[in-house]
Amino acid sequence: MASLPDARILRKIFKAYGLLSLTQVVVQFILDRLRTRRMYRMLRGVPMAAMPPLGFMGNIPHMVQQLRRIHAFRDEISRGFGVCWTRGILGDDQSVFLLVRDPACIRHFLKDAFAKYTKPFQNRDIMAMYFHEWLGDGIFSARHGPTAPDGGRLWSIQRKIAAHIFSRTNFTNFMQDVFQSKADRLCAVLSEASLKSKGQAVDMQSLFFKFTMDSVMSIFFGEKTDLIGGQSNLYGQAFDEAHECLIRYVFSSLPFNKVTSFLPWPFGGWNGLSWRLHAALSPTCRRFRAARQTLDAEAYRLIRNCRADPNLSQRRDLLALFVQSKENFSDGFLRDVVLSFVIAGRDTTACLLSWMFYALATNPDVQAELCREVDEKLVRKDQDQDQLPGWRSLSHTEMPFLHGVLYETLRLWPPVPVDLKQATEDDVLPDGTPVPRNAKVVFIPYAMGRDPANYPDPEAFRPQRWIPFVAPAPHEFPVFQAGPRICLGMDMAIFEAKLVAATLLRRFRFELQEGQAELITYGYKLTMNVCNDLGQEKESDHLWLVATPRGP
Repeated sequence: MASLPDARILRKIFKAYGLLSLTQVVVQFILDRLRTRRMYRMLRGVPMAAMPPLGFMGNIPHMVQQLRRIHAFRDEISRGFGVCWTRGILGDDQSVFLLVRDPACIRHFLKDAFAKYTKPFQNRDIMAMYFHEWLGDGIFSARHGPTAPDGGRLWSIQRKIAAHIFSRTNFTNFMQDVFQSKADRLCAVLSEASLKSKGQAVDMQSLFFKFTMDSVMSIFFGEKTDLIGGQSNLYGQAFDEAHECLIRYVFSSLPFNKVTSFLPWPFGGWNGLSWRLHAALSPTCRRFRAARQTLDAEAYRLIRNCRADPNLSQRRDLLALFVQSKENFSDGFLRDVVLSFVIAGRDTTACLLSWMFYALATNPDVQAELCREVDEKLVRKDQDQDQLPGWRSLSHTEMPFLHGVLYETLRLWPPVPVDLKQATEDDVLPDGTPVPRNAKVVFIPYAMGRDPANYPDPEAFRPQRWIPFVAPAPHEFPVFQAGPRICLGMDMAIFEAKLVAATLLRRFRFELQEGQAELITYGYKLTMNVCNDLGQEKESDHLWLVATPRGP
């Protein structure tokens, strides 16, 4: 029988581990301190964001405290500056943020110097790490540029394959048919609800998310669903659960995870034992991972069905394009593609529609004017059937007020209210602002859209601002990003939202349920959904509107 090591050997082992651990912590602290001192020196002439003094934890306590109004807070601390900066934990080179509102500077890092600015490093940034756990190497989390593990090849391939489905031919044929059939189904559900209980409010945001999910399942994955009609929506519910829990966990655990990142191996670091234990004990993180398992199971089911489809070569959906690609993608990678395009096609457009109808319900004069335009352009009084809304009839030249309503909604409530890139090398912005390597440049569409220097009376909902329509430069209105990573589905989302709005407004008028006006705010997610109760553990994402059939 082997003898146990005596106490002297154990003491030597622990002593050696303690010495190595101390050395690791000291060396890491010195290296981080040197890196951040260099960054702080480079930013010495750049104005600090207008926020209370920063202690050791930097802006983290303020951000956590302001989480319920985080977008308005970012607007307040950056207003009046073209570029300003703030930081997280003192000495953390991953917590230096430049808040950028200058369009020329945004153009620089989104387009002109594209290769120098990419997604944050997944092994050093908590949000990027969990985002990667959720969406893997899909198009949203894949890094581009020379510092990406594959040089940006995966991102480039996904973009190239996906571009095939966003052609004008697809818009005017396949996509229009899907959107119109789903919009008609939505009208039927609203009519049935109105007949059952006159004046009863319905949750329009829930219906818009079901509408976009039904459309995504058909266009992207070749599956027919009827979530609008009451079919089980476990996939959508799991997606919302994962999304909300990820954001809540990351923000609530920031102080703990930042501090413990300095602990020695194997306790510290982004994937150390302390972090793993914290995640395992966190109810929010457990909910996130349980929801992710549901998403994985459904994604793999879609992939299996697609691979086994005898008519695969005739399919026109996005997943079929990836399955038939010469790249011979693995099921694991296809799972990442599925989840990434769900958030691209479902969440963003559903958020846009929800805020659009909130704006119409709270601005009855705007709704009345839009109904007049819809009636004039689409209702045929001398024929049995109305004209169906199409690509040409919904254009800004044919229906300028509808186009104005949509862009005014995007201005005030952009579906992605904030985004960022990380500098992979030292750089200088067009206004002379130095950008240290590893600094994160943050652009804030929510704040830019509410800047009185760009939009007089910015809080007012005035579609007339956009008539006659002059398309804003992407870097001046970065709702859909700009440069090589500009949103592939931008035209699809605009067309889809217009078609749904026109279809619904031909048949219904909408009012906000009494008592809801003072409750409406935005939620915690990366996409800006309507929320009517933030709650402590789980937010309530309802938009209660009364849909009343319009008279003949």
